Amino acid sequence: MKILDLTADLSLDLFVRDTHAGTHIEAPAYLFSGGKRIDQFGLESFVAESVLLDFTDKEPGQPIDDEDLEGAEERAGIGLREGEVVLLHTGRHDSKHDDTVPSPHAYLSENGAEYLEFKRPFMVGTDAPSLDPKGSRELSAHSILMKAGILVLESLCNLEKIQQSRFRLLALPLKLNGSTSPVRAVAILE
Repeated sequence: MKILDLTADLSLDLFVRDTHAGTHIEAPAYLFSGGKRIDQFGLESFVAESVLLDFTDKEPGQPIDDEDLEGAEERAGIGLREGEVVLLHTGRHDSKHDDTVPSPHAYLSENGAEYLEFKRPFMVGTDAPSLDPKGSRELSAHSILMKAGILVLESLCNLEKIQQSRFRLLALPLKLNGSTSPVRAVAILE
């Protein structure tokens, strides 16, 4: 498959009101000075083999740790592969990413993030508004993943409609000279 970029280059500093709301991607530059920005990733990076792991049994506010990740892989009958996208289905159905979200969500623990870092996915996504706990200032999961160059995809929806463990994900960000971007995420199912 060949992917042709038909997007104008937005290298100039473009003011976008909020690129960190709704479904969005965060690049390492979000947390680390000198980290890669969204526009520094090739377009082909955002069309990827993906795996969906089910954590809908987790209560809001509970961590997803390494044992939970291994158990989800086992239940799905798969093993995580380097370079793919890992999506964490927590059952969260709202897509807001602000302080109006009333309740906590299941989140990725530090050892869960370290487990994923070891597996070397290209990106880790979730239907929750953040991989970290609601209100976290440390952003431990983000830090662990982004330090390894792994992107973060947040506030996905309709994950419950995906009835297969592996599929292709198309998640195209805007070509922004920045650390975050809104994204249109599409599952390509067999």
